[in-house]
Amino acid sequence: MHEFSTAVGVVETVLDVARQNNAIKVKKIELVVGEFTMLNDDQLKFSFEIASEGTIAEGAEVIIKKQKGEIECLDCQYKGEIADREKKEELDHFVVDLVNIFECPKCHSNRTKISGGRDIYVNNIEIELEDES
Repeated sequence: MHEFSTAVGVVETVLDVARQNNAIKVKKIELVVGEFTMLNDDQLKFSFEIASEGTIAEGAEVIIKKQKGEIECLDCQYKGEIADREKKEELDHFVVDLVNIFECPKCHSNRTKISGGRDIYVNNIEIELEDES
């Protein structure tokens, strides 16, 4: 379950940014998660809850936005989304590391490689600052 190790990294990043900005509470976190990361949104959110317990990020709302997966055709140089949505939904953790798994929607070659959609990053953090009044 790599969702937990990913969540731990997200919590560390969020807490680092929060400390740098003298936050007293992390209210909301927006994550961008690529389709080909094979991370399950619900498991990632649950893992975040566990990893953030006892920190100023505990109870923060986690919003996940999906980053589209993309391929590159080695024959016709097409770059973009795959056409076969069903095949993408059948992917598992092992297949995503292989080349030649998707058919190019332009020339129908299977000489393709994944070129996008493997990222995960914190896009936005909403924090609460100590009242200065």
